[in-house]
Amino acid sequence: MHAPGRLSHRVKIAYGFGLSAEGIKTNAFTLFLLFYYQQIVGLDPGLCGVALFVALLIDAVTDPAVGVWSDGFRSRLGRRHPFMYAAGLPLAVCFVAVFLPPRGLSQAGLFAWLLGSASATRFAMTLFAIPHQALVAELTQDYDERTSLQTL
Repeated sequence: MHAPGRLSHRVKIAYGFGLSAEGIKTNAFTLFLLFYYQQIVGLDPGLCGVALFVALLIDAVTDPAVGVWSDGFRSRLGRRHPFMYAAGLPLAVCFVAVFLPPRGLSQAGLFAWLLGSASATRFAMTLFAIPHQALVAELTQDYDERTSLQTL
């Protein structure tokens, strides 16, 4: 699907819109999640930090794994799109789950919930974001167009 030449504004906007999911997740995790779990949910700050750190380590392993998987994947929908389509619903469910821990959990239960839901959210985001980023090289061979897409 290496398209020569310039991309339409419609394609650029559609590609850029895909980045909004990652922006929402990243902002929620970096600006609000730690505060939410410590101050509102009541999880010990040390446990909160460890849970988020381990989730980040898991993400560091799954990112390249999904990239390799996507690179070698073949389907009638292409290499990238099946991952992106499959990620939508799990990402939404996992993202909501991060912020809705069951009531009455112990510190260990809250730790497990945060670790599991944050890891699942990061993995679902990986299933979308890694193929989405790799899609740039398949949309156009033009250097300036690729640069334009990456700077949206």
